[in-house]
Amino acid sequence: MEKYLVVTFPSVSHALRFEKLMLGLQAPVKLIPVPRVISSSCGIAARLPAEMAGKVAELALSGRAELEKVYMFTGETGRITSVQPCAGPWEAPEEY
Repeated sequence: MEKYLVVTFPSVSHALRFEKLMLGLQAPVKLIPVPRVISSSCGIAARLPAEMAGKVAELALSGRAELEKVYMFTGETGRITSVQPCAGPWEAPEEY
């Protein structure tokens, strides 16, 4: 089973900035179209190995990258078996 992260962003410019930051950390990042299982709208997402979750959280906490959501994908080559949203510092705080 393969596990990987898919990160979505509020805009294309945020995705490009995130890619630049991750490449600066020598992280294997790839920009992809947002998977249909997440959203039917167009957009760019980033795909990373699951082990990069800590680096993604660090960038979000530091304020250097603005993320919309992070998902954990599990599956076999060419077939997704599970998609789970990941909790983390990219989530907006609840308003009361």
